[in-house]
Amino acid sequence: MNDKVLSHYDVMTVGEMPSSKPEDAISYTGLDSHELNMVFQFQHVALEPNPDKRLGKWNDQPVKLPELKTALSRWQKALDGKGWNSLYWNNHDQPRAVSRFANDDPKYRVRAAKMLGTTLHMMQGTPFVFEGEELGMPNVHYTSIDQYEDLESINAYRELVEEKKLVDGPTMLKYLANISRDNARTPMPWDAGKNAGFSNVKPWFALNPTYKEINAKAVLEDKDSVFYHYQKLIQLRHDSDLVKFGTYDEIDPDDAEVFAYRRHYQSKTLLVISNFTANTVTRDYDQGKADKLVISNYDDDQGTELRPYESKVYVFN
Repeated sequence: MNDKVLSHYDVMTVGEMPSSKPEDAISYTGLDSHELNMVFQFQHVALEPNPDKRLGKWNDQPVKLPELKTALSRWQKALDGKGWNSLYWNNHDQPRAVSRFANDDPKYRVRAAKMLGTTLHMMQGTPFVFEGEELGMPNVHYTSIDQYEDLESINAYRELVEEKKLVDGPTMLKYLANISRDNARTPMPWDAGKNAGFSNVKPWFALNPTYKEINAKAVLEDKDSVFYHYQKLIQLRHDSDLVKFGTYDEIDPDDAEVFAYRRHYQSKTLLVISNFTANTVTRDYDQGKADKLVISNYDDDQGTELRPYESKVYVFN
């Protein structure tokens, strides 16, 4: 494919490679390979299957942070100097990241969405932003099987509830509300008007019921929105060789509340700290010795105190 087609064009290529290991990615995308530029791996988005193997991925339990850190850190370390990571939280086959990995309660949603963005965008690799992620879009939280369009979800309900009777209807609906693909497939909300500004006619699928508050027009009018935080993160990547090229060192991989890591490049160090909980916790990573606080999702810095879903990035020169 590369020999006959891709090599003739100035393009960047990404391979969708479920079940791939870092060694597979290196064989196709390594610096000495030419087949592809990078791959989408699925380790971090395949976490937390149901303990009952008969139910497969269907579950309503939150992802355990140590497992998430293990998955992401594995790829950061394995591809460093050998290949290039794709960085993503969402795609059309996955639920909304803020609902799955953080908290979509209106009290926390914006802060939590910014925290997830910061955690991922400061890693080594190329970030991919899925439609609506930059708005902090949550899951749709449907409560009836009749509201679903996704055949995977509908067929799973029919098989597991009606045919095999492995789980009751209300429980299965909780599973679907947590992880169904339809969560990411609602039409893009452009404004609070008719059909969320998506089209003049009724779209193929129901709108996310949050569209009157969470839409592109609203976030552009709010200077403290998730959208503008993502802009800042992307600009940081453009401006900083430390963010682009730095090596990766995880900090306390067993910590079930805080995801922290360092990036090193030449004589500089980047420290990234993210509180994945709704609680205030305390962590000391020598952030008091930093030369600069680069970005944060709070207006002030409380040092070793981390408020709910707080995320901040420091530079040490």
